[in-house]
Amino acid sequence: MFTARKLAAAITLTTVGLTGCAMNGEGWANKQQIGSVLGAVAGGLLGSTIGGGSGRTIAIIAGALAGGLLGNTIGASLDERDRQALAASTQEALVSGKAVDWQSAHSGATARITPVSSKTVDQQADVKRSPKIAAASNLTLLNQPYQARRSVNLRAAPENDAARVGGFAAGQTFTALGRTNNNWIAVGRKGVTVGYVHAPLVAPVVAAKANDATDLDTISVASAEKSGFDLDAIEPAAPITEKIAVQTTCRTVKYDVTTSAGQESKTVDACQAADGAWQLG
Repeated sequence: MFTARKLAAAITLTTVGLTGCAMNGEGWANKQQIGSVLGAVAGGLLGSTIGGGSGRTIAIIAGALAGGLLGNTIGASLDERDRQALAASTQEALVSGKAVDWQSAHSGATARITPVSSKTVDQQADVKRSPKIAAASNLTLLNQPYQARRSVNLRAAPENDAARVGGFAAGQTFTALGRTNNNWIAVGRKGVTVGYVHAPLVAPVVAAKANDATDLDTISVASAEKSGFDLDAIEPAAPITEKIAVQTTCRTVKYDVTTSAGQESKTVDACQAADGAWQLG
């Protein structure tokens, strides 16, 4: 979970326009509101963490925060700090699928963010990969920490005879971006696919926290060579972005917000993008 202190000290707000899910309830969607990305944190925290590897979330965010969207729709009376903190709590509720209670550290505002339904959706999504790594034809998005059950090779394509670009020792962790239809896991670093591992050889990390760093997120360029990683794969300078077929999770979330101006309730649809960020609208 992101603390209010971290958010207040480190966030720079950026609003990104996209097309995406339809919004529900009380006719509050408009062209300015549709398609903002909820990516948990950005700006100073993003800059200080990428490379430093202090959190897994940084590896999967789009680098933008939907505080502006939230302020236009469900918390117009909230100040910037509260909108940013509410957005971070929204990210937590979307990832977990469980209700999250939020309270402002300074204004007294409160909110309950409740996922009321979820579904799996087939769509086209932009997926980033290292130039030396083969594209997957399809993915079921995961965006969660995995670990090697035993020593396992990282390969340039989702097949046994593909070139080896690195390897994990038993227990080493990484972000699993998605699963292919032939049962390989797309391995991510900073939101970029850097190889594939055979799914039966790895497993989800039990009781992982959203902001926990994985070993692959924190590995340095110097130590990458010692682990046998192809540096062009592990630290891609210019990743390729392409659209592929994905299965992703969409949730309908209900906000019950209380501020100094009174109470309000709104409902919004959100879908998870290939990089792990959630698209509102």
